[in-house]
This record gives sequence, C-alpha cells and structure tokens, in this order.
Amino acid sequence: MFSLASDYEQMSLIERISKVSEISSSKPHDFLELLNTHIDLPTLIPASFRLAYYSSKTNNREYSLESILSILLLIQLLPIHSANCFLFMLHFAPELREFCKLPDGKVPDESVLSKFKIRFEDELRKFFESLALKVMGIFDEYDASLPENSPHKGLSGTVVYDPTGLKPKVKENNPKTLESEIRRQSNFKKYLEDNGQGKDFNAYLAAWKNMPKHAMSNEALKLCYANGHFGYFYKFGLLTNGFGIPLHIHFFDKDFYDGLPSDFDSPQDQKYAYDNASLAPMFRSFFKNAQNRQFHTFLGDSEFDSYDNYGLLDELGFKKILIPLNSRCTPASNEPIPRNNEGVPCCPKNHNSRFLPDGSCKGKNRSLRFKFVCPLSRKEDNKWVSDCDDKCRPTNSTVTTYTYKSEDLRTFPGILRGSKEWDMLYKKRTVVEREISSMKSHPSLARPNSYNCASMRADVYLNASAKLFTVILAFALGKPSYMRNLKNLLHAA
Repeated sequence: MFSLASDYEQMSLIERISKVSEISSSKPHDFLELLNTHIDLPTLIPASFRLAYYSSKTNNREYSLESILSILLLIQLLPIHSANCFLFMLHFAPELREFCKLPDGKVPDESVLSKFKIRFEDELRKFFESLALKVMGIFDEYDASLPENSPHKGLSGTVVYDPTGLKPKVKENNPKTLESEIRRQSNFKKYLEDNGQGKDFNAYLAAWKNMPKHAMSNEALKLCYANGHFGYFYKFGLLTNGFGIPLHIHFFDKDFYDGLPSDFDSPQDQKYAYDNASLAPMFRSFFKNAQNRQFHTFLGDSEFDSYDNYGLLDELGFKKILIPLNSRCTPASNEPIPRNNEGVPCCPKNHNSRFLPDGSCKGKNRSLRFKFVCPLSRKEDNKWVSDCDDKCRPTNSTVTTYTYKSEDLRTFPGILRGSKEWDMLYKKRTVVEREISSMKSHPSLARPNSYNCASMRADVYLNASAKLFTVILAFALGKPSYMRNLKNLLHAA
C-alpha cells in the first residue's frame, strides 16, 4: 500500500560532471542548429505572455523573455540534472549563450529562473496550451496523409487520460514518518492480540487512517495514491493523444477536493473516488482550449467506470469509450433493482409492482438520471415515506433507485467488450503511462525541491512544452517515428 523505498540518490561532484559529459553524445551543436532552423520561438510565444513579462513598473528587463524561456526549455530538453548545473555550463559555453541570446558576459542566477516560474506560471500554461493546439494541427495533417490500413490511422483522434502526482520533499514524505506510524500501529495490534483481540486489526490500514490528510507545509499536498503507492502528492491529470503526446494538463485544486468526501473506509475507495471524479473537470478544462476539435475514442482505466463519466463522454461526442468495468460501480452487496420489460424498476420481491417515477435530476458534474421510489411509498410534507414492512434495502427511508441514459453506453460503449478490436485498441492506453514515466524521469519532476505549487506547475508545463518541441522538430525533419525520443531523433537527423 505504501512505498518505503528511496526514489532518489545522492550524487558526488564527479557524478554530476559525468552527467554533463553525456551531452556530448547528443550532438549539442547540431541540436542547437536544428532548433534555430526549424523552431522560431518568438512566434510561438502568446502575445499575453509577452505583455505580462514586459509590463512591470520599471519595464527594465535585464534578460529578454526569449532568453529565459530558452534556458528553461533547454534544461528540460537536454540531460541536465539541475538548473544550477546548466547555468554553470553557460559561463563556459559561448554557443549556448549565443543561442539563448544572453547579454555579453551575463548569465542569470537560479533565483531569476525561480521567480520567473512562480510569477509567470499561468503564462507558461498558456504557452503549453498554444503549443498543444499547433501540435494537434500537425497530427490532423499527418492522419490525413496516412493510408486507411495504417496502424497509426485514427490515433490523432484518440485521447488517453491518467492521473498522476508530484511528490515533493516534505516531512510527511520521509519514509521514517510512515515507518514510525506503522510500527506504532503494529505494537498496538500486538497489544490487542495479547489480550485476545485484534484478530481483524489491519496495522497498515490503521496507519493510513491515522496519517494527516495533507502536508503541514502545504494543504495542496494531499495523502493520496499516485505513482504506484500512497504518499503526499500534488496531483494532476495528463491527457495525451494515441501517440502519447501531451495535449492537456489539469491540476487538482481546492474546489475539486471540497466536492469529495473527506473520509474513506479504505485507500482503494479514496483512489477510486479521486480518479473517477477527476475526469469531468479535466475534459471541461481541455475543451475550453481545444477550439471545438472533435475526438472519437477515449481510453482510460477502470477507475473511470461510472454512469456519470459515460454520460459526459457521450455528450462530448466520443464514439468509442474503452473503460474496463469496475465492481465498485455495481458492488455485489448492492445488486441493481430489477427492471420490467419496459425498462421501469420493479420490486425485487414482486416484479409486477412497478416503482413510482419521481422526475429527472442532473446535479453538478452528474449526467442525466431518472429517479424512482418504492411502490409502497407516499408523499408526506413533500417527502417520500415508506409503508413497506419488508424492505429490499437496509434503509430508514424509502428505497430509491435511478435509471441512467448512459446505462446502455456502459454495456456497449461503441465497441464490443472483449473483442479483438477492443484488445488491440486498449493496448494503446499504456502510452499515457510511458509519457508520465518519461516526464518523471527529469529531476525537476522526479523529486521536486520546492513545495510551492506555482513552481511545480511551471516545471510540469515546461517539461510538457519541451516534449511538444520534440514533436515539432521530428515532423519538420520528416521523421515522425522519433517524435517521443529526442536522442534517437538527433542520431537520425
């Protein structure tokens, strides 16, 4: 349930230098020339970004916007371990200083980059989204050029979604914090067993319940599931196309968590609730930027299996929805109310007794549903009261059930479950996991030194923007097969 393994390492000066020396194998001079030839950074920067950067009271910027962005993007593109390491290189690499258009003899220090990321984090988001629009246009043209029997045909109209999170260096993420809590609960379990109790006591579950729900240093760092284990993460959702190229990023904010329960019976229930509820805000945010672009296929894991999500995806125009069934959507302890041949719910103990309709409802982030109540119910003071002495559900009020427009979608989501087509297409879902793994391989995202949310968001947007630059470069060179691998692209160029 929890990960106690260390996911970072200490590096000596010799090891840091060896990291820098790896750049020579990546043909840096050729790489910079390719960027200069095929990517015109000033034309890719939104006008609002330029206005925000140069609208300071003094209007005295020592470094141009293009210079700062070039540095930040190169840190993400090249195998650089840290910003300090790259800034150190700038002092001894005139080619890099010339590429970044830095003033003669001047190199910004790390604080300049840090303040830039925090202050212009929202503009970096807009920069990434504008690049994503450009890349979507490139993929539309690429898809139109493919023959009908190509295995890549249609992948530009496929989207894949998966939540993940950043795990910064806060006290609660120290393995010793968790170990001490598990040890305390294990000792309590032993005490109970010595007194003839504690047979069903789960020390790990008790430790999870007893841990604080958020980090003391930042309430946005929630105790939740990401990266294969529980920890204190700053969670976000990543949406890619069928090639694994990032199209949209949406961070889980306070409003998102406020709309969910604050307590769960198990970590698994929490993970399902968080992931399932994240789909709607992600897509609403994405389609604000997608300019009415149409997508036909959605791929997601079983955590998104709910009637509300099927209804939402249907409203957004998806023709094929590949989500494996999840038992939590229809738990065995709560078998659905049976239906008669007209599709109306009926009493489980008397199928001739139809449930009473009580209109339709559609709450926030909920799909359209129709409410029915037990046939042995009556209205009293505008509330339903049950007269049934033998209820089919353990409830103090009347038995209520709903029918969903999206129920048929869950049964047949535009593609036959278990078919060869389903199996072949669903394999593409792993591209989002590989993309997340690729993003997390960069030190700025693998183990963020800062727990400032704006700084972490900026690093994610910059990393994703750098990946879109690789796509643009790959298509410009006529080598789309290397769109996700810059190293191989440079060797093939």
